[in-house]
Amino acid sequence: MISLKNINFFSDDAQHILKNITFDIPDAKVTAIIGASGSGKTTLLRIIAGLYEPTSGEIWIDGQNLATLPKTKQQVRSKMAIVFQHGALFDSLTVWENVAFPLYEQGTMPLSKVREEAEKLLEMVDLHGVADLSIDQCSGGMQMRIAIARALASYPEVILYDEPSSGLDPIARGLICDLIQKQQIQQRMTSVLVTHQLSAAFQISNHFIFLYEGEIIFEGTADELMEAKDPYIQRFIQPPSRSYRTTDFVPL
Repeated sequence: MISLKNINFFSDDAQHILKNITFDIPDAKVTAIIGASGSGKTTLLRIIAGLYEPTSGEIWIDGQNLATLPKTKQQVRSKMAIVFQHGALFDSLTVWENVAFPLYEQGTMPLSKVREEAEKLLEMVDLHGVADLSIDQCSGGMQMRIAIARALASYPEVILYDEPSSGLDPIARGLICDLIQKQQIQQRMTSVLVTHQLSAAFQISNHFIFLYEGEIIFEGTADELMEAKDPYIQRFIQPPSRSYRTTDFVPL
């Protein structure tokens, strides 16, 4: 489990971006961090990923406080992978080379096996016969699935998603949501999803964190969120359809 305790973050110009953030990320579930633009969602995700250091507070992963274990941060954080908004793929590389990039970085797999493994990962995200395409030959939805395959190449226990369905058409958005849910169910993957799209969050998430101006104003389930009395939350979640999935997928 990942636990955040009293996380504060100030920008370079002394803006208080995150304020005393404390919550747990449950194992083998999808946690959605939602809120309006500028609420601190992406900053929080990057702190969890280790791309930003919090100004104060603690991050615990599997019982280890990263603040007190500087020499092992890289090892602990190697359990995570991040999927950036719009994929952040390398235009100069082919599809399979993008997916294989973490395998090259790790250097633990024989080069003769790298392409074969990359193609297996592409099959896991329902992409077949695209290994030799260039990135500009792929649609936005395909690029996001390629980015997810690249994240899976490091065999993480946790995947962090930054607005994975942003800018996609409804069909592509549905495919990405189904893929994230499949990983959670089949691989018991722990996922953290940053999004402002409630339809995507309700479709796949078990646990919700709602940020407002850098503070948590709600934590709970989808049903609890829909019943929240906070006026800002009510304005935010209406008028989206209430036809979200009410089951908790499969028992974990």
